Amino acid sequence: MSIILKSGDSADLASVDANKRLKINLPMELADAGYSVIAGESHDGQSGEPRLVRAARVSTDGRLRVGVDNIYWADTFNHTVVDGSAYQFVSVTATIAMTGGFLVLNAGNSVASAAVARAQTFRTFPLHPAGSLEVAFRQRFANNPIANNVCEFGVGFAPTTATPTDGVYFKLNTAGVLVGVMNINGTETTTAPMPSPIAGEVSHYRIVIDQDRIEFFIDGVLRGVILSPNTAAAVSLSRWMPLLMRCYNAAATGTAQRMEVADVSVIARDLALNRLWPTAMAGAECGSYQNPRGAAVAQSANYVNSTAPVSAALSNTAAGYTTLGGQFQFAAVAGAETDYALFAFQVPVAAAGGGNRNLVIRGVRIETFNMGAASAATPTLLQWALGIGSTAVSLATADSNTAGTRAPRRVPLGIQSMPVGTPIGGSITPIDVNLDAPLYVAAGTFAHVILRIPVATATASQIIRGLVMINGYFE
Repeated sequence: MSIILKSGDSADLASVDANKRLKINLPMELADAGYSVIAGESHDGQSGEPRLVRAARVSTDGRLRVGVDNIYWADTFNHTVVDGSAYQFVSVTATIAMTGGFLVLNAGNSVASAAVARAQTFRTFPLHPAGSLEVAFRQRFANNPIANNVCEFGVGFAPTTATPTDGVYFKLNTAGVLVGVMNINGTETTTAPMPSPIAGEVSHYRIVIDQDRIEFFIDGVLRGVILSPNTAAAVSLSRWMPLLMRCYNAAATGTAQRMEVADVSVIARDLALNRLWPTAMAGAECGSYQNPRGAAVAQSANYVNSTAPVSAALSNTAAGYTTLGGQFQFAAVAGAETDYALFAFQVPVAAAGGGNRNLVIRGVRIETFNMGAASAATPTLLQWALGIGSTAVSLATADSNTAGTRAPRRVPLGIQSMPVGTPIGGSITPIDVNLDAPLYVAAGTFAHVILRIPVATATASQIIRGLVMINGYFE
């Protein structure tokens, strides 16, 4: 089949294929090419918001520009510990709990006026001038929207029950209507109402924040857009804001509402920030200076405020201290070829309801000094090592394919020598080891700091004291 087309006074033929589609061959000459460019569809327009198509960008050298995402924060609430190391929790009458894979705000089902449960990260997240910030939540509500209850989640600053002083967030308001919010220095601008959440159903809520535009997505569908007013510097007064989750009652409610969050993430988009993975983990409050998610909230090192360390009992099969480094001291002992488990820290065991993190060690520093009495007849020789991945605290643990045990993998760190006559307060050269190839300690296994003292005298009243710093993170 063919169609006759007129071009001036001449007649030309155009062809179609078997499906009656016009056959077209684009011009081969660059100067003759029409406006044909690469574009990507961000939103198909089926939710009521206009269809959104964005052109691809290329560099001055003709290379396609590709955005690189950077993780600022990622957390999954599948354990049982309310982690006050990473979040600032505030609650009045309402309570906060971790249960069933969710962080539950108003876990006690309060219907009282002014009852509030709020979680806010201590750290803040930047909105870069040349990129966007993505904030995402997977969560559900225990009940359909309830009058007088308010639930907010996004980034921003909020006290107990007052309007946030700045931020960008989803808001389930007192009328039971879900909207997106741009808050500039305390003044809220909202989207049109969005589909109401359904009780008990988990949805994925996502906010993409640019300097002059905010997009609100629910389960992958664009549900609202807010543009920054041309009189404002950006979509919020602050460009660095904490993650915010809050549930409160503006007045007494007939039924209790609970906001239940499964996981959260904050991502910088379209910027090659060249942030190393250890930097990302430390920024997500996963540094080895504190216990990992799912473990008891505490610092990981043996370092009590204004208190000397308790003397360790040196043993090959039991831990002198169960912490990840910190202060140590022990009474001087006679030299022997015995490995002592001076520190033995167990990474929390992996379980269905656990944080299930692994410890990554990037460096170790050890400093030692003399206390109590001067060293006597012989020098004190301290030989240091790490023990990696033992399944038990005992350094005598053996590898077994039937018992499922694994011996510690010993990594030498160095030697310190305290000369004869070293006075009280005299220190020796520190050991400082940087690990280009990091050491992994799997969930449930031990990180040992091993001490061997081949040469020494058990001088009366002499105490060997010092510090061990483990540089690492949990992932």
